[in-house]
Amino acid sequence: MRGVTLTMLSTFLIAAVASASILVPSQTSAVPPRGNSQNGKKVFEKLGCFRCHGIAGEGMQQTGKEPAPPKIASPHRSLQEFVRFVRAPKGQMPPFSPAQVTDDELSDVYAFLQTVAPQPKVELPSSANSQSGQHLYSAFGCYECHGLQGQGSTQTGGPRLGPPQIPFSGFVAYVREPANQMPPYSSKVVSEAQLADIYVFLQSRPQAMPSKNIPLLNQ
Repeated sequence: MRGVTLTMLSTFLIAAVASASILVPSQTSAVPPRGNSQNGKKVFEKLGCFRCHGIAGEGMQQTGKEPAPPKIASPHRSLQEFVRFVRAPKGQMPPFSPAQVTDDELSDVYAFLQTVAPQPKVELPSSANSQSGQHLYSAFGCYECHGLQGQGSTQTGGPRLGPPQIPFSGFVAYVREPANQMPPYSSKVVSEAQLADIYVFLQSRPQAMPSKNIPLLNQ
């Protein structure tokens, strides 16, 4: 009888352990959320996220009293938190409804931001020349899309460039691998020194007037 009892007890324990392993998933077997990073890059560019957060999600540098758009590459938030923030953001970022971007597309953007490699830091040389930059800005035809003063253009869709809100590293990265219809400019076409001149020229441009100070926008 004792042998039968021990056998029954062992069988019960084995069944209990097996049931527990089914009901409680192992942490080591947890699968991280997946998304299409290539499509995420396209959605990131289509929504214009790069205009505030940089081509690689590296964030912007603060130029005024308002806090700069933060770095969002390699997000520390969970996917669910990321989606909630995009739907109901804080600060100046506009909300994005499901009609503008679906949850699946945001999952792809999240995957893209997880795969973005950190941008190498490129120092702005002290020898950069604003006058040379103005000449190069015209010579390379940048004004055709971005305006003579880098103020941007609603007709061409070229965003405002001056003064740049992204660090020099992000500026170089964007010129090398731009978004939307802008053609890429390799180091064979425009050198880093020339980009530095263009960057300091754009830095010398006046700040955009706040919308609250434009009467036509406050009627």
